[in-house]
Amino acid sequence: MLLTIVCTALGTIILLAVYFDLWATVLHPGIESPLSNRFHRAAWRTLCILSKVVPRPDRLLYAGLPLLIGGLILLWLILLGGGFALLYYPWVGNPAAFNTPPDVTGSWFDALYVSGTTLFTLGYGDITPLTKPLRILAVIEAGSGMATMSFAVAYVLAVYPSLSRLRIRAIALDAEVASHSSGMPMLRRYLLSDGRWNGDMDDRLREMALELLELTENHEAHPILYYSHPPRVEQSILRMLLTVQNLIGSLRYGLSPERHADLVHNPQVLLLEQSFSYSLRRLSVSLHTSLTEPPEKSSGQEDYHEAFARICGELENLGLVSARQINEHPVSVLAQGAPNADMAATGTGDPATKTSPLERNALTYDPALDQHSDTASEAYITFRVATDRHIAAYAATSGYTISEAIRNDETAWAVE
Repeated sequence: MLLTIVCTALGTIILLAVYFDLWATVLHPGIESPLSNRFHRAAWRTLCILSKVVPRPDRLLYAGLPLLIGGLILLWLILLGGGFALLYYPWVGNPAAFNTPPDVTGSWFDALYVSGTTLFTLGYGDITPLTKPLRILAVIEAGSGMATMSFAVAYVLAVYPSLSRLRIRAIALDAEVASHSSGMPMLRRYLLSDGRWNGDMDDRLREMALELLELTENHEAHPILYYSHPPRVEQSILRMLLTVQNLIGSLRYGLSPERHADLVHNPQVLLLEQSFSYSLRRLSVSLHTSLTEPPEKSSGQEDYHEAFARICGELENLGLVSARQINEHPVSVLAQGAPNADMAATGTGDPATKTSPLERNALTYDPALDQHSDTASEAYITFRVATDRHIAAYAATSGYTISEAIRNDETAWAVE
């Protein structure tokens, strides 16, 4: 009796876990599936460890996505077979419950055999249930096997098209920046001879923001995309994120807001930065990766100052006015969030400087009006610190390092 209770309870728990995982992974991808996500993380860590000892690590990581998908489907089938075998095990040796050949003793192997032939609808008929509950259970298992294979096909047909679209976005952006992660070739292409910007740039910036949101939604719907390791770094989402970060750093923090206000405060540039910040936060949350603390302002400024100077120098080479030349009102940092949100919500602060709720809301949440950075380089450093830690978390999963992703390779893309 105790064996029957234990096997029934354990088998039921396993089956419910598989059914929920199928529902969350395939039918309702907006809900995180704990079983498949944990399996993917554990399997990817194993592949990363193995890649350090094999002669061609890139090939192993490149095969990671199909291995994880195949492994997940196999895991579903194994757990379904094992769960139903637990339900059959107390009864398979009972002649009143199963019609069995003389050599069947009711062992665990016999229970697995009954479950396997039923799950894959082999229909041998050598061991058949006799009672109504067991017959109903066999029908449920056969239906579960067919449904699981159908869900597996639907899952594959959902993941690979999403992966193709993301890689096309990454390759197109890489072509647009001529494989220079700084993004300067793209800015040069949209810069007219008289120093004004091509009117098509607004559309491209908005399109880029929408691509970032699409990337985020696809990753949250199909977390297995985190473990896609393309054969070339130019196809990676990590390279795309770093290129967008550099573009925002140039447009928002590298250009002089006085001389290029039409671009620095352009609504599409603000949309791009807000979408970028949102995407990084969402990717970090769904990755379940602890963020590396950013360097303290006192110890990590030197590299950031060098990066800011390099951006300004590249912009000046294009004939533009950089923020280090003229910058009386540094721009706000959207990735840092609204700095006075709590004050605006509670109405606290200096009574002498209180404004009306409408004015306070505008000054707090409108990035075009919020001016709170002391210097241009300070604004750039704040932006980099707020975004670098999220990108580092994504890089830890992508299989590529940040240094590999920012390398400017000589490719077929022509630099204008």
